[in-house]
Amino acid sequence: MMERVLGPIPEHMIHRSNKRAEKYFKRGSHLKWPEGGVSRERISAVKKLGHLKDIVSRNVDSSMSSLTDLLHGLLTYDPTKRLTACQALDHPFFRNPT
Repeated sequence: MMERVLGPIPEHMIHRSNKRAEKYFKRGSHLKWPEGGVSRERISAVKKLGHLKDIVSRNVDSSMSSLTDLLHGLLTYDPTKRLTACQALDHPFFRNPT
């Protein structure tokens, strides 16, 4: 679900992980389904998901594009690139509410 909504996990993060993490990936770079978490219904539900910006735009007024940017910053895989709490509070979404 994370990969479907947020995109693939950055390669550099996968390569930095330890050998024990390899069991969670198939072909080196895509997450495996969790054990016991595979059913036709679950696979179908995940495949129906879109990218984060598509999910937000379907459910929120288009004038709220700053919400997508904020969520993207908060949900970034790489913690060195992810928004901090202070950065998030200073985001235009909170400074310019519509």
